[in-house]
Amino acid sequence: MAAEWDNSWIWHPEWIEKPNSSSAGAFVHFRKFITLGLVPSDPVYIAITADTRYKLYVNSRLVHAGPVKGDQQMWFYDVVDIQPYLSTGRNHIAVHVLRFYHGSQLAASFPRTAYPGLYIKTELPQSGEDRPHFNLYGDETWETAIDPCRVLPTSSNFDFFLQIFEQVDESKKHELGWVAAKPYNFMVSHGLATPWNLHSRMIPFPRLQPTNLAAIHNITSTESRENWEALLEPGRKHELGILLPKGTTHHIEFEVNHHTTAYVIFRFARPSSSGSKLTVTWSEGYEDEPIKLPFVRKKGDRADTTKVIAGPKDWYIFGGVCSDEPLGYDSAEKDDETFALFHFRTFRYFTLDVEVAENSDLILKEISVVKTNYPLQVLASFPQVEAEAGDSTRFHQLWDVSVRTLENCMHDCYEDCPFFEQLQYAMDTRSSALFTYFLSRDDCLAKQAITQLHNSFQPALGLTASRAPSHHLQIIAHFSLFWTCMVTDHYEHFGDADFVTQFLPVIEKVLDTFQHRIDQESGLIRVSHFAGDWEFVDWTKAYHPMGVPPAGNATGVMTYTNQLYAYALQRLASLELCLGRQSRAAEHGRRAEAIARAIRLQCYDGTYFTDGLARLAEPTHYSQHSQIWAVLCGAIAGKEATDLLNRSLKPSRREGTRTPVGDGAYEDHFHDFWEPWRRQLDLNLTTWVEDHITQRSDCHAWGSLPLYEYTAEVAGVKPVMNGGARVLMFKPRVRLFRAFEARVPEGDKYVEDGSLSSVHVELPDGQQDTVNMLEDRNWTLKLVD
Repeated sequence: MAAEWDNSWIWHPEWIEKPNSSSAGAFVHFRKFITLGLVPSDPVYIAITADTRYKLYVNSRLVHAGPVKGDQQMWFYDVVDIQPYLSTGRNHIAVHVLRFYHGSQLAASFPRTAYPGLYIKTELPQSGEDRPHFNLYGDETWETAIDPCRVLPTSSNFDFFLQIFEQVDESKKHELGWVAAKPYNFMVSHGLATPWNLHSRMIPFPRLQPTNLAAIHNITSTESRENWEALLEPGRKHELGILLPKGTTHHIEFEVNHHTTAYVIFRFARPSSSGSKLTVTWSEGYEDEPIKLPFVRKKGDRADTTKVIAGPKDWYIFGGVCSDEPLGYDSAEKDDETFALFHFRTFRYFTLDVEVAENSDLILKEISVVKTNYPLQVLASFPQVEAEAGDSTRFHQLWDVSVRTLENCMHDCYEDCPFFEQLQYAMDTRSSALFTYFLSRDDCLAKQAITQLHNSFQPALGLTASRAPSHHLQIIAHFSLFWTCMVTDHYEHFGDADFVTQFLPVIEKVLDTFQHRIDQESGLIRVSHFAGDWEFVDWTKAYHPMGVPPAGNATGVMTYTNQLYAYALQRLASLELCLGRQSRAAEHGRRAEAIARAIRLQCYDGTYFTDGLARLAEPTHYSQHSQIWAVLCGAIAGKEATDLLNRSLKPSRREGTRTPVGDGAYEDHFHDFWEPWRRQLDLNLTTWVEDHITQRSDCHAWGSLPLYEYTAEVAGVKPVMNGGARVLMFKPRVRLFRAFEARVPEGDKYVEDGSLSSVHVELPDGQQDTVNMLEDRNWTLKLVD
C-alpha cells in the first residue's frame, strides 16, 4: 500500500519551542494576498484552526477568533464565511496565531499538542464556468513571521493559570522577517494520523456586544476630568482626542457597569516617535491592603474607590511611525497605533497608567470594549413577585446577578472563575449545565462539556480528569462522580438515549474504581491512597486550607465520598431503567442501598451524620454537608430526614411560617438561605463570589443557584426519571410568596423524542393528577396562596 501524507498544516520554518523561557508562548504572523476581479456573490467558506489560538483578518477587519478549546481527541475547527469582507482587487488575508509552549505546564486552560500549526482551506462552490476561483489552502504561498513584539510574562503573582497577559514592545516591529511558510508532512496511512483529530465546533459562535465605559475614578493627570469623561460618551470619543503632553504621566481608573468579559482595544493617534509606555491593571473590584498572594484577600465594598485596584497587568511600549507594510489587523493602522489585546479580559475596573516619552505627545482617541459571551438565550423569568417588605426587589436582584454570573462563566467552555482560571471543572460544570437547562433549554455547551470530560478518562486510574480540556492533568476523584451525574441529568432533561449511551462504559469504569475501594469490614469506601488525588469537598473554614474534611485522615473514611457515590449510583440506576437495562439498574440500585445502609450504621451518631466514622468523631467532624448528602443519598428519609435538616440549620427568622407539609424544612428556611447572597449585594458585587474564605474571585457560576431554585423548586417545573419513565413534574411552592408569576421554558425536546408524554401535577392541597402535554411550551404560572 502506497504511503499517504497530510500536508494541510503550515508553520514557521524556524520556530523553536521554548518551554523554559520567561514567556508562556509566542505569537506568529501569517499573511497571503489574493487578487479578485470580481467578488463572489455566494458565501466563501473558510475552514480554519490553529494550535493554540488564532485571529483571522480579511482586509484589516477581524472575522473571527478561535478555535474552541479542544484536545488531541477532538481538535475543533471553525467554518466562517469571508465573502462579506472581500473586495475587488488586492485582498489581504492575515492570521495572528498564539502558540503556548507544549513542554510547559503554564497556561493550563489552553490545551495544545506537541506541534504548533495553522490549518486553513477554502472551498468555493463552482456553479458556473465564469465563477472566480482562488486558493487559500495552507501551503508555501503563505508568508509567516515570528512576532518579535509580544511576550506572555510568567512572573505575575496574580496569574497562575491563564498566562494571557501581554508585554508588548512595538518598537521591535522592524525586526519582523517574513519567510515562506512550511507545510508539515504527516504520514496518515498505515494507521497513523496527524496530531490533531479535527472536529467541527459543537457550539454556536460567541455573542459580541459593544459596551460603554460607565465611570472614571481617581484621576491623576494634566488633563481635566471633563476631557477624560469624554471617553464615556460614545458620540464624542471619535471626534475628540485626549492630549497627553510629552514628558507627562497619567493615572486613571475606569469602571464598566458590572463585571464583564470583553475584548479591549486602546486606540491612539500614531505618535511621531517610540518610547511612550502604557500599563493596564485589571480588577474585579476595589480591595483593602495589604494583599497577600496567592489568595488571601480582604475586599469588602467592591465599589469603594478609596481602596486600591490590584490584579494582573498588560504592558505596551509605543512604536511610533513605522514604514513597514501594515500587518492587516486594523483599518487605520497607518494613522493609529492600537493596543488590541489578543484574548478577552475579565474585569469590572481597570487602571490606565501612561508614561509619555520626552520627545513625542500622545493622543488617546478611544477605548473600545466589546463584551464576549456564549450566546445564551434567556427564556425563564420572574416578572412579578409579591413577598415580605423589601424581599421582592432582592428576589429580582438575585435572579439578575445569577444570570450575569452564569453568562460570564460561559465562553467556548463552561468556566470556573473567568478572572483566574477559565477551566471547565466537572463539579462546577454540572451546576452550570443545570442552570442553563432551566434558564434556556440550551444543551450545546453541556454536551460538549460531557464529551470533553469523557475524553479525559485515565484508564490506569479509572477516573476522568477533574477538568477538561486542560493542558495540565488534575485528578479529583469526586469530580468523576459529578461527571456521571451530568450524563444522567442530560437524559432526564432531554431524553437523548443515543447521546448518553456512548458514555456508559466509562461510567461503569469510574464506579468500579470506587467499588474497589470499599472496606469489607465497614462496607464503606476508604479514603483515596492515590497520592495525586485531591479529595476536595468545599471551600469552607472548617476544611481550610485545601477544602478537605479533616475527618477523612482522622478516621480513614470520608462520609461525603460514600454519600456522593450512592447518589451517583441511584441516578445511574434510574437512567438504566429508562433505557431498558433492568439488570444493570438492579445491580447499581443494590450497590447504592448497601452504601446507604453502611453510612447510616457507621457514620450516624443518632443525632447527626459525621464527616467520618462516628465512633471516632471529634468536635470538628460535623458539617451541614454530611446532613444534606445523607438525605440526597437515601441514608435517611421521611420525617427523620426533615427533622435532621431542621436540626442542622439555624432557627428560621420566620418560625411562624412553619407548616406540617412533609418537606416543610425547605419552605421554613427558604428566605434565610439567601442571606449570603444578600450580603454580597450589600458589598456592591455584580456577580457571585467563588467563596468568602479566600475572596479570590468575584465571579463563579456555582453561586447562580437562584436560577435553579426559582425555576425547579419555587415554580416547581422540573423533569424526573421515575420508574423507568421521564415525567415532567409541576409542584409549585405557593406558600413561599404571597403571589408570583414565573416563566419556565419547558422545551420542544421534551416532545420531539417522544419519551415524555405527560405532566405530573401536584396541587397545593395534595391532590394529584396527570394531564396531557401542553401545546404552549412556555409555562406561565401565576399562583396566589
